[in-house]
Amino acid sequence: MLGRNTFKRFATTHAVQGAKVTRQSLPYEPFAAVTQPEASQQQGIVIPRWWKKDNVLDPKTYMIDGKGKLSRDDLHPSSSLTQEMIEKYENVGLVYVVNTGIENDLEFQRDIARIIMTEETVYEGGANPRNKVEANVYDVGAPLEAWLHYHHEMTYKEHSCKNLGFLCKHAVQDRPVGWSFVSDSVQAHDAMMETALGRKLKEKGLCFIRLMTDANAPREATNQNKVYNHWQQSWLTDDPDEAEVAARAQGLHVEWIDTPTDGRLMRTRYYKSAFEYVPFIDRNILFTSIADDGEWFDAWPGIKEIPHEQRPLEMMFGDDTPFTLEEKQAWTDIYDEFGIPLRWQPGEVAVFCNYRFAHGRPSINLKPGERRELGVMLGAPFKRIETVESKW
Repeated sequence: MLGRNTFKRFATTHAVQGAKVTRQSLPYEPFAAVTQPEASQQQGIVIPRWWKKDNVLDPKTYMIDGKGKLSRDDLHPSSSLTQEMIEKYENVGLVYVVNTGIENDLEFQRDIARIIMTEETVYEGGANPRNKVEANVYDVGAPLEAWLHYHHEMTYKEHSCKNLGFLCKHAVQDRPVGWSFVSDSVQAHDAMMETALGRKLKEKGLCFIRLMTDANAPREATNQNKVYNHWQQSWLTDDPDEAEVAARAQGLHVEWIDTPTDGRLMRTRYYKSAFEYVPFIDRNILFTSIADDGEWFDAWPGIKEIPHEQRPLEMMFGDDTPFTLEEKQAWTDIYDEFGIPLRWQPGEVAVFCNYRFAHGRPSINLKPGERRELGVMLGAPFKRIETVESKW
């Protein structure tokens, strides 16, 4: 049997045989159902769409129907659930377990994800301010109102994670709100490399810039919603020397900025390729998106009003020259072209390869009485090796 991070095939279409999976209660809705209607009226910002067409991948190749009756017996290594999850993950890099019958049991959902995610990572040095909701399970780390551009997890430092698990605890069940989306980066890469932007990314690389706030700074209560992530929370320490050592261990250049009102700010720079060599498919693929730039905050309450040059994230080409708005939109459009919806219902579990799939979601606007909550698991760490020249 192949390892959990190895795929037998990487074609753009698949022919894995299995039980027919249906979601009669939530069929494929038109794209307009999950876009941002207010965004189309705005100018000067990048507009994400997430999903443009059905069957980027055949759902039968990654979905598993739990038939409403999964139990802990299904966690056994010889169970049909275990075998089907492993087969689909090894074939595609994505497995989505629906109709589980699980109610309000994140621990059970985590154990299902661990069938694939045999090793987990502590969220250290990450950009988002995540909080734990269960052992090694974190919240999404973003307000529901914010749209989240497609991104691969933790591409802005030396170590990333091999895969992620999403656990749905609460969901909007009668309308297409709160869905997550994954995008097939193999297909996105091939499309990107047909463009001038792709060739420019290959030539120049990227510079990731982060500005982290000080948890001990004196702030007015009205300014709290402008805080994105404190360096103390990101690096799991209150000691700036320890934080700097941890950041440099991740390959970051560190600069401290002392201010009279905001305390001691931590600014980091990280120079890296936009691509990553993936050993188990023996090729370089696109591994970054504009989510690591100020556009991440275009719908983020309390930060969207801040000028781009003062936002917590910034990304440039590796020669420190900026992207144009047109380049950022083109990059976003490519990921959107290969988006796949995860139409959450309570108890569902998705596990996907962080190399192979980017993830994101639209803004979420709930009605009174509605809830939407996901837990996030981070898989085994890996050290970025960037690209191999002969593997383009």
